[in-house]
Amino acid sequence: MTLWDIKVKQIAQIHSLSSMLSSAVSQRLDEMGFNPGQNVICLRRSPLKGPVVVQIGDSVYSLEQNVANKIQLA
Repeated sequence: MTLWDIKVKQIAQIHSLSSMLSSAVSQRLDEMGFNPGQNVICLRRSPLKGPVVVQIGDSVYSLEQNVANKIQLA
């Protein structure tokens, strides 16, 4: 399952980031806390394949499908 598949109010643990991400995007996600073992909760899903809004710790992020699809959940 990827972060794109998570349902609203569901909590999941990040397993890994895809090697298909550019190094810049991968590094930025790492800086934002998208690290293996980190819990993430889905706060909102936008209609019409819009961004998914997730919370990690005290931070809230909005990710588009092309990035969220590359974050594997445990």
